[in-house]
Amino acid sequence: MKEFWNNLFLVKPAPEPGWTVKRRELYYAWRIFMVFCAGLCMGLALLVLAVGPYSKRALIDYLCHWQTLLLNTLPVGLLVLLFYGVTGRTGAAFLLGGGIALGFSLGNYYKLQFRDDPLYFEDMLILREAKAMASGDHYALFIDWQIILAVFCLLLGWALLRLLAPGPARPWWRRCACVLAAVAGAAALSPVLLDGKIYQDTQNFAHLNQWSATQNYISHGFWYPFLHSISDFVETPPAGYDEEEAARLLAEYPDADIPEERKISVVGLMREAYVDFSRYDVPGLDVSGYEVYHALEAESYTGDLVTNIFAGGTVDTERCFLTGNYQLRNFRGNANSYAWYLRDQGYAIQGSHPYYQWFYNRQNINGYLGFQQYRYLEGDYEKMTSAPYPEDSILLPEIYADMQKCWAEGKPCFSFSVNVQSHGPYATWDTGAKEYLSGDGYTAECRNAVNAYMDTIMETDRELAAFIDRLREDPNPVILVTFGDHLPWMGDGNVFYEEMGVDVSPATDEGFYRHYTTRYLIWANDAAKEIIGHDVAGEGPAVSPCYLMNLVFDQLGWEGPGFMQAMDEMMEVFPIASTTGRTMTDGVLSGRVPEERLELYRRFQYLQHYWRNEFLYQDVMAE
Repeated sequence: MKEFWNNLFLVKPAPEPGWTVKRRELYYAWRIFMVFCAGLCMGLALLVLAVGPYSKRALIDYLCHWQTLLLNTLPVGLLVLLFYGVTGRTGAAFLLGGGIALGFSLGNYYKLQFRDDPLYFEDMLILREAKAMASGDHYALFIDWQIILAVFCLLLGWALLRLLAPGPARPWWRRCACVLAAVAGAAALSPVLLDGKIYQDTQNFAHLNQWSATQNYISHGFWYPFLHSISDFVETPPAGYDEEEAARLLAEYPDADIPEERKISVVGLMREAYVDFSRYDVPGLDVSGYEVYHALEAESYTGDLVTNIFAGGTVDTERCFLTGNYQLRNFRGNANSYAWYLRDQGYAIQGSHPYYQWFYNRQNINGYLGFQQYRYLEGDYEKMTSAPYPEDSILLPEIYADMQKCWAEGKPCFSFSVNVQSHGPYATWDTGAKEYLSGDGYTAECRNAVNAYMDTIMETDRELAAFIDRLREDPNPVILVTFGDHLPWMGDGNVFYEEMGVDVSPATDEGFYRHYTTRYLIWANDAAKEIIGHDVAGEGPAVSPCYLMNLVFDQLGWEGPGFMQAMDEMMEVFPIASTTGRTMTDGVLSGRVPEERLELYRRFQYLQHYWRNEFLYQDVMAE
């Protein structure tokens, strides 16, 4: 066997005394070549996980596009080469580098399976949340052939390297050279990985949907889009952006104060994964319980809210509403928001989320957005219930009690809360919930999940109606806005949606709306309507979450801050500004903005970028 390897590779499996310098150098070059190629092969093998639950034909698409192959395999090859320089041993380098690459790929694979949402670089900031969610009973880790294949390739590569290129790297400068080569390779590759034009040019939708943000990501593999998402983590200004010009544009819209006699308390309630299934004509689904919510809609101003997210990513809708941004930034300090504006107008800013304060880093970011008081599970709601997701029968009365305290001090308040009772995923076993979904065409898991979901949101509807009844009788003027953040999880890979005949594929305009649309409801009590001089009722426009506060201010008759005034004009032309690749311009949904509207869209992007990145409420913060 030893002679076989000698003849095959022209070198012995380890340097031996008496070798010539040339032969020894050839051997070490061979080891470096072997370990780097092994890393490339591991990157290639990991593409089997990159497609997640989607068509395995996408694997063939990867193989047919050399750019996709290189941009997914080179990072893994360089990682293994780096560890070879650190350890000096081929087997250890491959096991460490390939193991790390496998770990990230598995994280992406499970996230796709459970949430239909890929792994982004920014997710590294919320690993605690991810660990907490994954450790729950609803997300059961599994092993399938794709995972087995990836693990097998890792072990096979380690064994082959131990066999074909054993022994340590000597002397030390060779190891240093490998580290430097890996770092230099990463530096040279970085501009290509982060380049937006290259990313767009390497899209491949032969077997995937270009209008799905998840499938757009998958079309590039895993390591390439994951590393490319660093460019989203550090926001890049729009093309041609000029900060002075953006400041001048915003200066055209001076902030307007709210007259004292028109100060009305504003209550916001974002409902986790709320959707009105009565709109989808699902066979065998009892939707009579929605009558409670429909009765509230009949006395409110309502419409469609077209979000950026599906079945996950709650804070996107939440923070777009609070800030007026159509896309989020990485909040690491104080940021402009409508909460800051209302705080500047003398409002008390408060709210609740009866879940862990570290979830989505709300404990810090809500402060950055101007909240003076925010209540969480820790030390607060945990004292009121033992439920893992505290009930709305506790949350809503607490919101009302906090508002009463504010009114007792003679101040109007802005209260914004996020419920958690209806958080998914939903039990696929029989929980004893009322039967809402029946019929022979459904699996037991589908019926159980839908029953559990419907039971939860019907309970919340009843609590919402009771909450509004309290506000209805209150002499303090109040306007309420409530909305869903995204559609609910319905089975890994949306399998329960498929069983119910609800097409959530965003391939068509109709599917796009179904995939991303929830509802909003704006309601005012009699005391508020007496001040604003009109009923708050009727059907409103379909808008993105960044415009929802505009609609609230419009009903109140407030002009608002300068940024909102500018966005009022933009909303008339671009009512749906989505991060998913589609924009509605003058009533037409399209993947591109028409030529005649490009200049206005440029102004929109400039104003958005400036508002996101230049904090304008320093004086308010200092109070």
